[in-house]
Parts: sequence; C-alpha cells; structure tokens
Amino acid sequence: MTDINYKGVICACGIGFLFIILIVMAVASTGCLTATKNAGAALLATPVPTPTPTPEPTPIITLPSTPRQTPVSIPTIKQVPVLPYLPGERWEGQWFKWFRPDISGLQDLDAGIIVYRHAWLDQYSWYNNAMGQYYVQKPNKTMRYFIVWVHQEVFESNESRMGGFYPFYEDAFVLQVKGVDNLTTADTIHNPTCRILEFDNKYDLYNVITAPPFGYYIKKTGWNMETGGYVAQRVGLVQPGPGNAVDGYILYEVPEDTFTEDVILLGNFGRFGNAYWRFDDS
Repeated sequence: MTDINYKGVICACGIGFLFIILIVMAVASTGCLTATKNAGAALLATPVPTPTPTPEPTPIITLPSTPRQTPVSIPTIKQVPVLPYLPGERWEGQWFKWFRPDISGLQDLDAGIIVYRHAWLDQYSWYNNAMGQYYVQKPNKTMRYFIVWVHQEVFESNESRMGGFYPFYEDAFVLQVKGVDNLTTADTIHNPTCRILEFDNKYDLYNVITAPPFGYYIKKTGWNMETGGYVAQRVGLVQPGPGNAVDGYILYEVPEDTFTEDVILLGNFGRFGNAYWRFDDS
C-alpha cells in the first residue's frame, strides 16, 4: 500500500487555490483599470455642443392690394336729344313746342305738347255713376289696351302778352302699330264721364289731379241721371299757365302680341307741324 502524504496534498491544493485567486484578482484589476481609463477618457474628451434649433422665420403677412377702380362714366343717353321746336321724332318725356310771334296784332304764343306716360291693360274696371257700381270692360278678342298720357300747355311769359289757342284732342293722334300700314285711332267706346279704377293713381304731368280723359274736364251738374249727375265737357281755349293745361289719357286697342317697341304715336298739329313719339320700357 502506498502511503499518501496528506500534508503535501493539502499544501499543493492550497497553493493551487492561491494561484487561482491571484489570476482572478489580476483579471478583475484589469477590468477596473479599463473602466477607469474609459471614464477618464470620457472626462478629458472635448464636449460636443448640443445643436441649437434654427428658429422658424417670422411669416411675412402680405396684405391684399386694393384693385384700382375703373373710372365711372357719365350716364349714357338712351334717347336721342331733340330740339323741342323742331318737328319729327321724339321719345316719351320729350316736348314738341311751337312759337308764334306777335304778328299782325296776334299775341305771342309759346306752347307745346308732351307724351309723358304709357301703360298696358288687358281689361279695365269702370264706375257706372247711375248704378253705383263697377263693371269690367274687355277689349275685342286677341286684343289688349295701350294707353298714353298727353299734356298740352301754353307757357307763361313775363316779357310780352301771351295768347291762347284751341286745343288738340285725341283725334289729333293715331297709333302706328307694327308698320306704317297699320294705323289705329283712339278708342271711343269708353264714356269719358265714367271713372276707370286702374287710373285712380295716375296723376297729370304736375302730379296735381288724377288725369281725366284727354281733352275733357269732368264736372257734376246734379241733373244727368244716366251718369249720376256727372258730365264730360270739352276744354275750350287753352290759356297760359299750368292750371289751364289740357292733360289726360287716350286708349287704343292693339293686337295682344304687340310690344312697346312696336308702337309709335303720331301727332298732327296743323300749322304748328307734326311730331311722333316712341316708347321704351327700360
């Protein structure tokens, strides 16, 4: 039997254990030195500055530019201007005038006629003074009414004597419809003493009274039973001044497909000349 030297074995084991401990300590110290070295290098390294964010540019507010305004034109004249003392074409609202100087004892005469309004009616309501109620009046089949308002006046003058003249009535006017071959005279069916309801708010040229039938003045006599006591009398001599003017409406029957531009009112004023009026709804 071999004798085992236990002391030697124990001693060898102790030496080996110590050797292992030394190796472990060497490795650990190396790691510490490396960490320490890395930490020192980190401390000695040049610091990298944190980049400052570039500020956003302040937006530039662009105000809308005010567009230049187109220069305003003066109103365009739709109707051809006319000299009032010359005969020929006119538009509604334009005068036809005449002047007669003091010759051979005649007084000066400065007068004129104007067509100042027009309207259309498919029918109208007239007041029967005897019966005390309204009735409806319709035109002939396929027809309608065209109405004009006419004013004639002798103008006052402070310079000399001013004479009067016998007025023109509705028979001085004819209505041309769609051509020179179609002339229409005034409607004479309507009794001038009978008030037309649709004309109650149609005043004369100077907005003083409700315009009567042209060439008439209406008055109450108190004895005419057929008209409730009213009579229509013709205006006589026209004297100077607006209060003596002749003013009123004239009715015409025209085809129902007639337009405003289709009609022309022709006026024949004897020795004073002729004139005609056109109409415009614009």
